Amino acid sequence: MNTLRRITQWISKHRIISITSVVLLISILFAVKEISNRSQGTLTDPIKKGQIVDAVYGIGTVTATRSYSVKPGIIATIGNLYVKEGDFVHQGDKLVRIESVEYRAPFAGVVNYLPFKVGENIFTQFPALVLTDLANRYLVVTLEQQGALRVRAGQKAKLSFDSIRGQSFEGEVKSVYSYNGNFLARIEVPALPPEILPDMTADIAIIVKTIEDALLLPVSAFENGFVWVKRGHSIPSKTPVRLGVVDGTSAQIISGDIHEGDTLMVRKKVAQ
Repeated sequence: MNTLRRITQWISKHRIISITSVVLLISILFAVKEISNRSQGTLTDPIKKGQIVDAVYGIGTVTATRSYSVKPGIIATIGNLYVKEGDFVHQGDKLVRIESVEYRAPFAGVVNYLPFKVGENIFTQFPALVLTDLANRYLVVTLEQQGALRVRAGQKAKLSFDSIRGQSFEGEVKSVYSYNGNFLARIEVPALPPEILPDMTADIAIIVKTIEDALLLPVSAFENGFVWVKRGHSIPSKTPVRLGVVDGTSAQIISGDIHEGDTLMVRKKVAQ
């Protein structure tokens, strides 16, 4: 108790010194915390110039160019079936006989819908058989409105399927149009493998432009309009930057006090 009383008396006599000491101590603690926050993280490789692609992204659905449905205009009875689901047929091959009419394949393709059996009646609203040309396919991509405004016929596209990992395909935009409130692009892909079937989906990047010799930084180092630049042995400094094209992992630097060869800090946590 005597010790506490002496400390209280000393503080009362030396108020200015006491307040100054407390303020200085708080300032030191904040400074140490700030230095710690700035220094915690992972350093990037020195940033450099390179190529970055400005693209519009979407999900594309594989669609067959040609499909043929056998659909009588009246209620009729299946007289004979010459094929089964999954069969490949050539142009001119017999498909089905309904009443006294025989239907033949107008092109080579695969029978992918055959719900009726011989002797069953067919109603006008249902097809008796569907034949699809699996050799000729394209993709329909659904776009957001802003993306649709940037897409033009003739632009190149890159495709990847989850079911075919490690392999990508190239295509070309043939048209951009709208339907029922959706904005769509048709992409022709000349080298789709036969295992890619209609209704399968792909991740698609439509190339708007390619920028060469752009100063690039990793997106992970960008924090709400700034980055932390570390030069030499100094602690990282907060540097405002403005970005241009972002491709998912890298971003183009349009302005800011940052140069080729600088190292950035990807911080573990952001100081508040």
